[in-house]
Amino acid sequence: MAQIVGSTTNNSTSTILATSAVDLPRIGATKVDATADFQPYPSTGAALGVRQQLFDFGRIAAERNAAVLAGEVERFRVGSASLDVDFGVEQSFFAVLAAVAIESASRAAYDRAAQHRNLARANVASGMRPPIEQTRAEADVARYEAGMMRAKASVHVARSVFAVAVGVDDFELDATGTAGELEPLPPLATALGMALLSPSVLMARARVEAQRAETGRLEAQTRPSISATASISGRAGGAVPSSGPVPYGDGWLPTVPNYSAGVVFTWSILEPTWDRRAVASRAREQALGSDADFELRNQRGLIVVAYRDAEVSSQTLGALQRGADAARANYEQAENRFRVGLGTSTELADAQALRADAEIQLAIGHFQVARTRAALERAVAEAR
Repeated sequence: MAQIVGSTTNNSTSTILATSAVDLPRIGATKVDATADFQPYPSTGAALGVRQQLFDFGRIAAERNAAVLAGEVERFRVGSASLDVDFGVEQSFFAVLAAVAIESASRAAYDRAAQHRNLARANVASGMRPPIEQTRAEADVARYEAGMMRAKASVHVARSVFAVAVGVDDFELDATGTAGELEPLPPLATALGMALLSPSVLMARARVEAQRAETGRLEAQTRPSISATASISGRAGGAVPSSGPVPYGDGWLPTVPNYSAGVVFTWSILEPTWDRRAVASRAREQALGSDADFELRNQRGLIVVAYRDAEVSSQTLGALQRGADAARANYEQAENRFRVGLGTSTELADAQALRADAEIQLAIGHFQVARTRAALERAVAEAR
């Protein structure tokens, strides 16, 4: 420490505690006596002071920069969590639409099976068909009724998940509308380029910058500091001074005035603890740099997987649509053959099963397209 101070020197025998490390009072100007005197004397003091830092050699700026960059990390963390919430809401929304479509297809299959059961029952009663036609139709009705009940339960489950994802107080939340028109997929190279905008990648890089700033903050702690100081004070001591009278009040009133003003320069020349902390922080900075590179590669891998899934689901949807159309046509043909007596209940049941499965697969296909597109948008950090 180095100090330059200008102050008044109006002395008294006032006793002042100068430091909290060792409580050794400073004794004012009293006579020197080799004989110990255990007589106590009162001593009082009152002061008002101010200290203002003039120059810190960049230490506060380093601390502020570290705090700002730490806030940037949290901002990107919030952005990543927000995208996860959006993706969860979208996925549960599409799941409700798919569950409703599957329930509708299952109900339609049950209604058709019930009509065929009634027709088979009438034909058996009239003797046009053998009893096996009715028993087969009854078995189909029971099978499709069970499928309809499971599909209905799936709708309730999907609506419950959707309500939780949106955050409403209702136990279930319905979804209406459609997934909307699908835009063409961007080129894979374009999608990969968007990996740099992913909040997880930005957060990883922000962590590196924040740790670098933390290293700078730790290194700045050993820089010197220049401060201005000023004070006004009053003091008094009741002991007999070496010169001059005992102040008014015999030391019980701080009546001896003083003031001071100065500039203080402090510098911790050797602080091995801060140096070791800075070395450890620099090592963490290098580790976070490796993590950021890995996060970028991982994000690109996620984009490739999501892109291929979206590509395959879009291409598969056309085949599922053609399959559903063909299954409906096949069912109509089998039904007409059964009505005129050319077809059997087995043929009709096969056509019915083929149609129901094709319509359910088509609903699942629409869900897969919507979900994979949402997953791709989440991977490239785009908002719908």
